[in-house]
Amino acid sequence: MNSANPTTQTAWRPPSKIDQERQLILYPAERYLNDAPSLPPAPTVVTELLTLFRDQNHDVDQVVKLISYEPALTAQILRTCNSACFAGEQPPGDIFEAVSRIGFYQVYCLVASIFGARARSMEGADEGVNVDDLWRHSVAAAVSASVVADEAGQENAVAFTAGLLHDIGKLVLASVEREAYARLLQKANNKGALSVLERCTFGTNHADVGGKLLRRWNLPPEVVAAVANHHQLEAAPPFVRLTAAVQLGDLIAHQLFDGHLADTGLLTSPAPALDALQLSVNDLPRLLAKTQAEMEEIKGMLQT
Repeated sequence: MNSANPTTQTAWRPPSKIDQERQLILYPAERYLNDAPSLPPAPTVVTELLTLFRDQNHDVDQVVKLISYEPALTAQILRTCNSACFAGEQPPGDIFEAVSRIGFYQVYCLVASIFGARARSMEGADEGVNVDDLWRHSVAAAVSASVVADEAGQENAVAFTAGLLHDIGKLVLASVEREAYARLLQKANNKGALSVLERCTFGTNHADVGGKLLRRWNLPPEVVAAVANHHQLEAAPPFVRLTAAVQLGDLIAHQLFDGHLADTGLLTSPAPALDALQLSVNDLPRLLAKTQAEMEEIKGMLQT
């Protein structure tokens, strides 16, 4: 009689080369991450600050201690705070004073933006996409998504992060495909939705790739979901409201920089997003105006 326990599980073993290749076929987004000449380092400080931001009992000392682990980051924050955008009568002398003066949320946005900006240097990306234009759009989408989230009673720091990183997959695709990606962008400008063309051409799209990268970075699951699904709201549960804020923020950012309301679909396409956030089309002019005002306040980030 066989006395072996039928519920005993087989010990885990590393995937074989065949298994790994099968995964790359099934999930082409992973292949692009593996093929990229260089990927930005995981923004560990951003993830830890976001966790701290959600702690109602956090204090300035905790924030300063976390930021101070990276002297280069501290110096960059002080330079930004000493700019005309942030400086008061007397520029802050240290990071504690900077955080105390401008507030944790503003410092968090600066740190997230500094790490986000580093992705612009991804090898070869500038051959496939205008990285400066993409960065300006990403900052605008981050600000707009945080404005929308705040209006809808969502966490604005989480929305800012997801908005800032929502198009990071474009940099990965551009880094790998280069001129081919540039041609695809031109085709999308002339003929239709970029994410659809990406999937038809490369087997994946920038949202998928971005979501996979953020998962590798161990960012919160709601940020991963919002980035991965910002073109398909129906796939976003249980994070529909955050994803809707990013989707709407993306559209508002296009309107602010592109100036073509009809082309961005701001008046027609965001109906599901507005419904998810319990907003209406009548709220859009106010959201646009508020985003513009906040962009003026943090315009120093565009020079990061």
